[in-house]
Amino acid sequence: MKTKLSRGKFENLQKLADDEGTLNILGLGGQTTFQKRMQAAQTNAKNKFDIDQCIEFKQILSEYLSPEVSGILLDSAFGTKAKQAKSKDTGLITVYDLSAKAPDHLSLNRLVHTKTNGVKVRVNYNPHADEQTNDEKLAWLERVGAEALASDLPLFVEPIVYDDQVFDKATAEFAKLQPTLVIDTIKELTKERYHIDILQIETPLNFAFVEGFTGKTATAVYSQRQAAKLLKEASDTTTRPFIYQSGHNTLESFQAAVKFAGKSGAKFAGVMTDYTALQDSISVYAKNGEKGLQQWLETTGKSNLTILSENLDNYATPWYDRFGGLKNLDIFDNPITL
Repeated sequence: MKTKLSRGKFENLQKLADDEGTLNILGLGGQTTFQKRMQAAQTNAKNKFDIDQCIEFKQILSEYLSPEVSGILLDSAFGTKAKQAKSKDTGLITVYDLSAKAPDHLSLNRLVHTKTNGVKVRVNYNPHADEQTNDEKLAWLERVGAEALASDLPLFVEPIVYDDQVFDKATAEFAKLQPTLVIDTIKELTKERYHIDILQIETPLNFAFVEGFTGKTATAVYSQRQAAKLLKEASDTTTRPFIYQSGHNTLESFQAAVKFAGKSGAKFAGVMTDYTALQDSISVYAKNGEKGLQQWLETTGKSNLTILSENLDNYATPWYDRFGGLKNLDIFDNPITL
């Protein structure tokens, strides 16, 4: 049976993908956390913090790094100039922030006319939380999904899993819970009624607790054989294309996780790499300004992205493979005009 997909969603997903159909997305979203990091870096460099520094920083990154990726994620608060500076050949995903602190003038209807190729929302989700809490979150996702469906825009959803008893995600205790939390979240959010096009997930394991990847102080919770099995299980569970989110990983650990997942048979469609690949860029900008950042991006920044791209070339699969390939897609024209 063929999978129905609107022409707008299909064409936008292809715009966000590379020639092989895989998604290599540079995530420059984040408003509150990013602003705090910039402010701290400027303070450490004994500079006065100004909100314009956030805008200029993203603009420079977009100009220098967007040609190295297939798509870039930007927010509406600090990313307007960055959108203008990106390569015309690079697709655009816009953060659709519906929190209380977000601008109240945003709607997908309006975002359609900004030439974005997709929208992304984030939700904190514990699949084992009480029914009322989850029902409210799932109803919210249904509304966003319906809005994206009408707007003909691909919807990227990033669920951030958590546990109500174990709060520290850097512990072995949480590492034991993480696979079940991620897999059960995938089972729910890949249901048809949410109309999610790309699920942006954390790896179901914290590789700091996987045999062969632990640091000097950590004790392995999973053997490599167990880790491979869990990665494959998470991949097989989803009925939607998914990409790995770098999250709180270091660049080195994320690269290792992506490579290991590919070797384990996980069928991921790409990655969303945020400031993980650019972990020194904010401090470089604070200390050395625009020219120092440009020099860093031309060398270290581009080199970091190249390594990730090589892993995708070797292990990622086209987003449409989840539906049986391009020939198994039934493309239709959306009758709604916004």
